[in-house]
Amino acid sequence: MEFKGSQTPLTSPENAFPYASLPATSTIRILTLHPGAPSEPLVGTLTHEILPTSQPYEAISYVWGSDTRCSALHLTDAQTGKSGTLPLTQSIHDALMRMRPHDESRRLWADQVCIDQDDITERGQQVKLMDVIYQSASHVLVWLGSDEHGNAQEAKDMIIHLDQVFRDETRHAAFKRKHSLELGHRDAARWVPLSKLTQQPWFTRIWIVQEIGTSTPSTLHWGPHVTISWALLSRVADVLNTSYHLLRTRFSIFTPNIRYLDARFVEPDTPYGEDYNRGSFIYELHRARHLRTKDPRDHVYAFLGHFSRKVGTEGLRAIEVDYSRTIDHVFTDVARRGLEGAKTLIVLSAVHGVLARNRTNRSRRKPLNVPSWVPDWRVLPLHLIGSPECPHLAAGNTLPSLEIDGRVLKIKGRTVDVVARAWWTFFGQAFQIRDDAEALKDRKDPFEILWKDLTGKDMLDTEEQYLTGESKLFALMQTLANGCVGINRTKGIVTLEENLAHVAAYLIKAGLGAKMSQQLVEMAAGGDPYRWSHEATLVTRYRRVGLTEKGYYLLAPDTLRQGDEIVILDGGKTPFVLRPGQDATYELGGECYVHGLMNGEGTGADKVIFSIV
Repeated sequence: MEFKGSQTPLTSPENAFPYASLPATSTIRILTLHPGAPSEPLVGTLTHEILPTSQPYEAISYVWGSDTRCSALHLTDAQTGKSGTLPLTQSIHDALMRMRPHDESRRLWADQVCIDQDDITERGQQVKLMDVIYQSASHVLVWLGSDEHGNAQEAKDMIIHLDQVFRDETRHAAFKRKHSLELGHRDAARWVPLSKLTQQPWFTRIWIVQEIGTSTPSTLHWGPHVTISWALLSRVADVLNTSYHLLRTRFSIFTPNIRYLDARFVEPDTPYGEDYNRGSFIYELHRARHLRTKDPRDHVYAFLGHFSRKVGTEGLRAIEVDYSRTIDHVFTDVARRGLEGAKTLIVLSAVHGVLARNRTNRSRRKPLNVPSWVPDWRVLPLHLIGSPECPHLAAGNTLPSLEIDGRVLKIKGRTVDVVARAWWTFFGQAFQIRDDAEALKDRKDPFEILWKDLTGKDMLDTEEQYLTGESKLFALMQTLANGCVGINRTKGIVTLEENLAHVAAYLIKAGLGAKMSQQLVEMAAGGDPYRWSHEATLVTRYRRVGLTEKGYYLLAPDTLRQGDEIVILDGGKTPFVLRPGQDATYELGGECYVHGLMNGEGTGADKVIFSIV
């Protein structure tokens, strides 16, 4: 649906709409969109109003798309009485046409119309108000775009059907059986419309996080007629995301993007701090790395309205929007502010290495000229080993001890080991369960390969002892899944028996039953193969397993290589990888999981000051 027949001719400089300056920092413009038939051009009036406004308005959320201005809106400024035409992109033109009533006016806020996009100073001021603008709206109108292939209605029907199934215990049990154990027999075609919905560009645009992440009611509009309740979609996505990893993977249903967006900017009613994931501003920047923006500085600026800044460092609370600063400066400034006065080293955990950066679809972008301790928020996210809520305490209860001198981070810590060997890099589906017998027949599972390399044994058992006294199989399982802390977040690190049961069940599913000890085979009966599979697949993505000189297993960034040092830095939840450089300096490789060094065991060595550049 493109409404091409209704487009207003593009403006010339002589009749361009003249924006009047906004008189105060809390003032916004509201568009009153006049009614009209589909064949008629867009006409509206702009008013200046102070937040909170005296009359309700609705806010439009959409993907900007191409910068090409292919249509226009005829505008009148209510304050000055001046009129003119404003060039529009195709996307906002289509959104306004879809939202325009036939017989009455509609009060709307849309950034392309209500912000003077040519005024950098105004853009910066209005960005500060974005969260308030959407929180204050009576409704958020999401424009997903034209339904070119006719998937919208079928997608909506599937969402309604799934919601009904998930609310009925009997129907849900039958559905779960058919879509887990019998998934290979399910028809992929019926899932295509829902898959297409979850792949719409809107779900990956960075500014929508604060547009849809508030408590304001929201409705998705897709094509000329279909509307979908955001609450309904989010509810269904929650169940799919939690319980149907294999189904989502097989049919390309990207519900994690949907679940990520829901209520992201809604502040908890109960007290919180930086040890709560959403209470950490740096964690929020990390989690948003998959979202897209044409201006990389918006990876920071889009989150300045997030409630986590209230409990962050003083420096983070003082960040201001300034589009005159370079990307390098903005990212370095955030890292500095996130480290100085911090209680943890989550900033350093968010550094993800050069090789992983080159494997993203953003690899053609110009490399940043920043120190190695500065996260590049353009890089797609890896699972954070040292997340705020994880129970790891590699540096015990210490606080960071550091200072920043220009581009050099000087930080106290200890060297605990050196990397002796590094294996291959894992990609997105390394430990994903497959139910295709033919595919399994000639496939060697990566767990089996690692086990053979580490122990020299073909048989999978619990007899081989790790240097901490646990079995090597348990140590490898924990290393590949970040201590399994994500399997049961309510209990932290689950018991040895529970973890072994899950990985044993996975090994059975992977077709390795004939190579397992009888003890492991018996354990598998009480495990859930999908729980360990999901966690290990998530954690190992773009990482590699290593072995230290002392014999520790580690999971580290894919830049890992022989000779790298494993260090414990004061205040760090995890160990870190440092690479020795020139003049007694180091480069930061990133966080790592080292089995046996995650709970203060490496804090006995003498402290030194590392200079990281």
